[in-house]
Amino acid sequence: MQARNVQGTLGINGNVPTGPVLLVDDIVDSRWTLTIAGFLLQEKGSGIVYPFTLARAQDRKG
Repeated sequence: MQARNVQGTLGINGNVPTGPVLLVDDIVDSRWTLTIAGFLLQEKGSGIVYPFTLARAQDRKG
């Protein structure tokens, strides 16, 4: 379900570097945003994608 929430919300505009890419996100929860963004970058011809996040969302169960 979380993967479906991300599908269709991200896109690539412009050129993508052919070398390694540092993918930065401020807060990560399910990590699907990073997964889809990394896939899109590689699909457009980037090199290896290194995901980096500044913080992890806290568990919402309590």
